[in-house]
Amino acid sequence: MSYAMILVTAAALAACSRGGYGPTDSGNPSPSAQTVSVRVGETAAVGGTGVTIAFLRVTEESRCPLNVVCVWEGNGQVALTLSTAYLTRDVALNTTTEPRKTVFAGLGIALSALDPYPTGEPIDGDDYVATFQIDAD
Repeated sequence: MSYAMILVTAAALAACSRGGYGPTDSGNPSPSAQTVSVRVGETAAVGGTGVTIAFLRVTEESRCPLNVVCVWEGNGQVALTLSTAYLTRDVALNTTTEPRKTVFAGLGIALSALDPYPTGEPIDGDDYVATFQIDAD
């Protein structure tokens, strides 16, 4: 096998060997950090902040299914509406590509997981749950 083919194979395996479902933060979370999970079609309050996250839909699902070798790990994208009593903003966040995080009403809101993770079988759109890491920004 040629050296170039070995490099391509190694890169493909590395792209799909990533554990977890989305971006990770290796730092220590701040004391005010919290995690919020929202089912598609539902809205969740970010405790004590006056901010709500409405998970509208998954707008992209190209993540590499489990137990499949892919050249690229793919991306999951979610459409959200972030709100306070006086402000509303529609945003899209991603598991792999940018943007993975947004700042709204003084909070950093990052997509940390999108479940279920693809297995090769179709995923019912109503089954998705997005998890967000929230911290003071």
